[in-house]
Amino acid sequence: MTLTELLAAIYDETQYTSSPSSVVTTRLTRFINEGVQQVITEPGMSRLLDSDDPVTVASVAGQARYVVLEPVAEIRGISETTNDIALDAMSMEEYRRLDPDPASRSGVPTHYVPIGRVPVAKQPADTSTLYVKSTSASDVGTAYIEGIITTGAQYADSFAMSGTTAVPSNIAFAEVTDFYVSASATGLITLLEDSGSGTELAKISLNFMRPRYYGFYLWPTPNAVVTYNIDYRRRIIDMVNATDEPPIPQESHPMLIAWATYRELDMKGDADRAQAALARFMKDLSRLKYRTQTLADELPVAGRRRTSGMSRLGAWFPADMWR
Repeated sequence: MTLTELLAAIYDETQYTSSPSSVVTTRLTRFINEGVQQVITEPGMSRLLDSDDPVTVASVAGQARYVVLEPVAEIRGISETTNDIALDAMSMEEYRRLDPDPASRSGVPTHYVPIGRVPVAKQPADTSTLYVKSTSASDVGTAYIEGIITTGAQYADSFAMSGTTAVPSNIAFAEVTDFYVSASATGLITLLEDSGSGTELAKISLNFMRPRYYGFYLWPTPNAVVTYNIDYRRRIIDMVNATDEPPIPQESHPMLIAWATYRELDMKGDADRAQAALARFMKDLSRLKYRTQTLADELPVAGRRRTSGMSRLGAWFPADMWR
């Protein structure tokens, strides 16, 4: 169901006309997107947003920190085919304990360390004046940079952009903690170090107001160029256009109608009908959980599940798969 079809059903459920005020439409659209969040944040349900093809990142010898771009909300796993390794996840605490100075040693990475959302792809190499420019002359709003300056203090800077002309910050930054603009980008807006043609630190894509990166470290620090395949969970993007569809199976779309109906009726004080709508949502959520988390050929049995893998019994035994 498209956003338009979902809204039409909710209008009917909540006894609005087929064309209610824009205030009602905006509120119900928010409730629909809220319903998607409720589904995806349930334990085990985020797999609905798991990636199909992985994104790739090439390592750099001697570089420990990397980022992946905007679609990535969470890294699910990292592997590479050069050495046929699936990397294990490592906590930041263990990483710092094992390797306080990552640049001092290198090798073939066996672990990755998720950092989470980071404000920029690269931090300034040193305390630098930063420049902002766009590929569109229409980007003339305000740019905001927050970060650490040379004294160690936190500083927030703002200045007017000038389209394709690079504009410098009012103060030099040693570290950037946030970068955003006052209006959605109509071109590609870049944050650059030292000059309008300097090192690119971040990029804001068309129709966004902030750069979005997900960061991670490789351990040990890579000693060669290797392409890593990253499986990930996609970011949820709110439905705003009439033809947008929710990122859940089509047969489960009515649960979003139930959630938005529950929220609207609850707000209006219609407790009985609100609880009936919530019960429909919870029933549909239970069904979706079962379908999503149960394999098609899985039969529940008592006892411990055997794992899958390759035979490691040596040359005298068949080198096949076992389960």
